[in-house]
Amino acid sequence: MRRFIFNISFIFLLACSPGKHSVTTASAGAIPWSPNYKLSWADYKGTPSRDQEDHVAARTNCRFGIKINGAQVQVTSEFISTRSSVRPGQQTPSLLAHEQLHFDLCEVYARLLRKELAKAPLTTANVAAISRDAFLKYYDAYKQRQIIYDQETHHGLNADQQKLWNAQVAAALADLAAYAE
Repeated sequence: MRRFIFNISFIFLLACSPGKHSVTTASAGAIPWSPNYKLSWADYKGTPSRDQEDHVAARTNCRFGIKINGAQVQVTSEFISTRSSVRPGQQTPSLLAHEQLHFDLCEVYARLLRKELAKAPLTTANVAAISRDAFLKYYDAYKQRQIIYDQETHHGLNADQQKLWNAQVAAALADLAAYAE
């Protein structure tokens, strides 16, 4: 029996720079996180890399980021379809559910960032620095949490641990419902 390991790539967007800030639309090939939309294999439009290890069945590429307009900050959470891929013959429901939870976990950290920024005294003079610092704090925590998720679930192969993570992430999303977009 061949064991497949599932991997996630991390891309994070920090769309702010000194001077003029603007809110932009979602990236091409990006699917915003929504409680009403679950990923399907049709959303995986990337091509598995030839350099990618043979044991990697799927890559989910999602990102959360900030967009600044004046003293306002918009936090986004997106799945990047053109950079997400699945190997032919590996499109199982359990793998897709595991990959969906990577995306849901991305939304949890986007909500945590929204919560922190909602409490911050943002002005046009400090918004970039405060937002950047908060983003980097949650970026580090998010990256570590994604690694722990894959380790504890053995990339989705441990059904009992996967169920525990499903419940934990669902509870976190519910607890942070006030910070959904």
